[in-house]
Amino acid sequence: MTILLTPTCAGKGVIGSDRVPNPTQGFSINFDYYLPPCYANLPQASYPVLYLITLSSETSLSETDNTPMSLTERLIHSGKMPPVIIIVPGQLIGYGSDAALTKDLVPYVDGKFRTIPDRQHRGTGGISNGAAVAVRMAFQFPETFGSVGLLSGGLADGEGDRFEGWLLRTPPQFWPRVRIDVGDQDAIMRLTQNLLTLLDKHHVPYTLNVGHGDHNWVFWSSQMESYLLWLSKEWQ
Repeated sequence: MTILLTPTCAGKGVIGSDRVPNPTQGFSINFDYYLPPCYANLPQASYPVLYLITLSSETSLSETDNTPMSLTERLIHSGKMPPVIIIVPGQLIGYGSDAALTKDLVPYVDGKFRTIPDRQHRGTGGISNGAAVAVRMAFQFPETFGSVGLLSGGLADGEGDRFEGWLLRTPPQFWPRVRIDVGDQDAIMRLTQNLLTLLDKHHVPYTLNVGHGDHNWVFWSSQMESYLLWLSKEWQ
């Protein structure tokens, strides 16, 4: 199967919803998905996947907003971003949600859609609490995710030892790519600093963008285009 690298279709992508039918980790998982333009018309094409854990999901494709699915659609049509599949799970609350999304949702998505099922073509990211879940997913399961992007997120106080254990057991060549965006007025900047301290301690490379803003959609939407382009840049 091949990767579709250029936008050859003028049509719209498809948005839908689904649920994992037989979860094994104690969490019921509902999710929204975005399939890129011409997905149904190109049965030989397979696609990278982004798992985005946001504060809310999108149920339509708008020509103007900067929510992840609408912006991805425009970036694909402009040729700035390769066609990708986006998965937006309902945010899971509680210890173990990172493992549930990785062990239950990822295999289900790979079985349902034409994904490229390897870490190099699978990324995750999130906003606020979703960013914390995403970074746990990426470093706890580096064989599954090759990149992670955080918007206004980090590590909770007291979480460092567990995260450091994941780092120590993973060879550096398998650490995920990391991008962190945070506003200079963000009230949870301390949690971002918790993560940065550990990454610096172990010399884990990362991209950090500190912009003017707070912990809100105004800041997140202003970063969304560069954030999506960074997550997908190795798939061009």
